Amino acid sequence: MKTFFIHFVFIQLAIVASLRTRKAVSITLSAAKDIPVSGFLIDNSKSEWNKEEMDQIKAVSKDNSNNISVIKSRLTDINKAVNNLLNPSVHVIVPANDGYIGCYKDDSSRLLKHKMSNVGNSLTLAKGREHCKGYKYTGLQYGTYIFCGNILVNEKYPRVPESNCNMACAGEKNRMCGSADRNSIYLVKP
Repeated sequence: MKTFFIHFVFIQLAIVASLRTRKAVSITLSAAKDIPVSGFLIDNSKSEWNKEEMDQIKAVSKDNSNNISVIKSRLTDINKAVNNLLNPSVHVIVPANDGYIGCYKDDSSRLLKHKMSNVGNSLTLAKGREHCKGYKYTGLQYGTYIFCGNILVNEKYPRVPESNCNMACAGEKNRMCGSADRNSIYLVKP
């Protein structure tokens, strides 16, 4: 038995019945509905509701709705993956031979937050590394400060042009040790 569907956008169905009280009954459907034509929900041979067929229609409709939700979710995931490939947020850090990574922005909230010290006129890279043992990075700032931390990638503190780190280390004049709110970042273990 084939079942055909007609999609009614606005259907007005009036059923007038003669009941014992002889009052007219009117039913109005005003939403979009898929209605099977074959027997108009009534089995042609038995003149009664075909419950099994209606249950099948409901099950198919529910499965299609669930499948659409799953497909939409997967397409959203694929879209995010494609965007990540097109706009990678992975920062590749390639240190120089001496472990230098670059000049980074800083402020009072700190890029490297774990340990800080002002060593005054004795700041050298070796002193920064010694001070930050156990951490991944040492940041030399303002010629006299040492900052330590393990996380370097932070959108708030991007890498900036090397010209921003223009203060010599107080104890090693041939090496730049950041400047105001700028860190010269090195690996603790190059």
